Amino acid sequence: MVRDTIYYDILGVDPSASDAELKKAYRKGAIRLHPDKNGNDPKAAEKFQELGEAYGVLQNQESRELYDKLGKEGMKINAVGSQASDIDPSEFFTMVFGGDGFKDWFGELSMLKDSTDMAKVFDEDDTDESIGGSSEITMVGNETNLSTSDKDYHKPTTLSELKEENLKKRNSKLTKEQREELYQLHLEAKKAKQERIETLAAKLVSKLEKYQSVAKQPESLAQFSNTLSKEFEDLKIESFGIQLLHLIGKIYSSLANATILSCKTFGVSKIFTSAKRKSGNVKNGFSIIKTALNAQAAVEEMMKQEQENDPNAELSDEARYRQAEMESNITGHLLATAWASTKYEVSGILSKVCDRALNDKLLSKLERIKRSEALLYIAKMMTSVERSPEEEEEARIFEEMMAKATTKDSKKHK
Repeated sequence: MVRDTIYYDILGVDPSASDAELKKAYRKGAIRLHPDKNGNDPKAAEKFQELGEAYGVLQNQESRELYDKLGKEGMKINAVGSQASDIDPSEFFTMVFGGDGFKDWFGELSMLKDSTDMAKVFDEDDTDESIGGSSEITMVGNETNLSTSDKDYHKPTTLSELKEENLKKRNSKLTKEQREELYQLHLEAKKAKQERIETLAAKLVSKLEKYQSVAKQPESLAQFSNTLSKEFEDLKIESFGIQLLHLIGKIYSSLANATILSCKTFGVSKIFTSAKRKSGNVKNGFSIIKTALNAQAAVEEMMKQEQENDPNAELSDEARYRQAEMESNITGHLLATAWASTKYEVSGILSKVCDRALNDKLLSKLERIKRSEALLYIAKMMTSVERSPEEEEEARIFEEMMAKATTKDSKKHK
């Protein structure tokens, strides 16, 4: 029995809702109530904030139990729940890019979490002097560590050079304890990544073997396809869901065709497909840098504007509109950076997962070809998924913000 249902009502769920149901309700609510989608509603920001507060309390088991016992007002009187209402940035990041539905396909996105963990180590002993006059954006993860600075900066030509340059700068400022902590984080991330690849490869092989077992049985194949179609129909309405489905499908198709070609050319084609894949990874890596720099420029533009405004003067309607536009622009650029890093991470992980599934040394060439054909079947289903106009409207808030921000940049460059 709960004291009151205010937070549950805001999310539109029952008090018995599971964690997954809470997350789904929050995601849908965030898309529906986002201020950028409700510019004519003066209370839009307040409603959006209430939604975040409700989810922040209910997604934490301890604060949820306190809320159920004390109610909203009871928590305020007892001064609890304020910290619990903070949503984990990595959780929000995952929610924006596909939610939990894609975990069986590429696992849990780890780049933001790894970046946050490492940034905490770097920030332990940061001072104004150590930061100096540089302007730095860092994306840290298992795969990449990219940085630029307007001081003593030369243009690297590869991701490895970028990584080496950035680590040299960072390590020169680290204490022995920080280095040890970073090394430990690196080992933990490496182990987690390995486990992730093994788990995903096992799940993918299971899907491929399922297809192979029913491929020549029309009724069973139809049932297999219908099950996948229903899953894809649910995934496509997630935020960035259609883009992720098409991305996975393109990766699967590319790797499956490469494996088939390799089997037919005695492995010679591997040289070319590997080089093409690496060049794609470099391109994706530089895309992260470009979008991150655009995000930083948008932040600096807004800070400059705020400095020019009189802090004691009340903002005019026009000034408020410009401020809202700049905030939306910044969010769009940050989403573009996050999307670039998501594509980079997903491409890297799936490349290793497919290699495990398709190039197992215990498999004969014929078996590898058959697995590849099964993967092509799934890839074709993924890339053929489309949204209806109504589904586009419901799922596109974050996608539109990103598109709007990046379109502005393209026009500026032209």
